[in-house]
Parts: sequence; C-alpha cells; structure tokens
Amino acid sequence: MTIAVLAVTGGLLTACQPGETPHEARDQLVTTIEDTGALLDVPGWKRASAPTIQECDGGNGVKYGYSYSSPPPDGDHLADANTVANYWRSLGMTVRVDTSSDPVVFATGGPVTGLSFGTGPGNYYIRGSALCVPGNADDLIDEEYNG
Repeated sequence: MTIAVLAVTGGLLTACQPGETPHEARDQLVTTIEDTGALLDVPGWKRASAPTIQECDGGNGVKYGYSYSSPPPDGDHLADANTVANYWRSLGMTVRVDTSSDPVVFATGGPVTGLSFGTGPGNYYIRGSALCVPGNADDLIDEEYNG
C-alpha cells in the first residue's frame, strides 16, 4: 500500500496541476521571480522577455518560462544567494546552493516547477518554469498575438 501511495504521489508531481489556469500559473511564476528580485538591494531589474509558453506533460499541458536580470552589484554575492535560498525555502521549495564558482541557487517545488538565481559572471539573473497546467500551447500563443 505504501508503494502504491508513493507511485501515485510521484505521478501527481510530474502531471499537470488541474487547479490552476495557464494565466494563473504564469502570474505565479512572474510574481515569485520578481518578488525574489525585490528582496535584494540591486537596482535595474528587467524582464529579459515576456513569459514564454512551452508544452509539457507529453503535449497535454502548458507551462511558462520567465527570466529576469540586472547588472550585478558590488556587494556580497554569497549573501544575496543565501537571501534568495532562504526566501525560496520559506515558499516550501527544495533548495541547493552551489558555491563552486559564482554562487548559484537552484530550487524545485513550491509554487513553481523550478527556479535558478545566478550571480555572475555578467548579470544577476533569476529564471524559472511555472507549474504544468491543462491547456493548449497553440491556443495560448494565438491568444497572445491576436488578443
């Protein structure tokens, strides 16, 4: 019985989340990323582009990708990485911090599928993927371009 419960739970984690619309999942991703940037004393955050629509779950669902970046500050990059990691943990995400080079934070779970925060070289960036939800990528692209 325990094995069956684990198998069902594992399947739910990879399948589409039926409770959200594509727009809600997109908005949650953008909000999570931009709220993360606002925690840091870093001016100049900009959207790399509009959130991008992607197929998921074998073409039976959609998710959004999104990137946000800023010029890196002169401050403590590791402290910024730890601030981000702590915030993402507070959202229920599983977090890993890689300090083998410029600090990078990776997270999965919580309100989105996954996020990453990088501190260089070059710009700071925050990237992520929304939860997979029921929907059709072609329909959403048509809606985006045709209003």
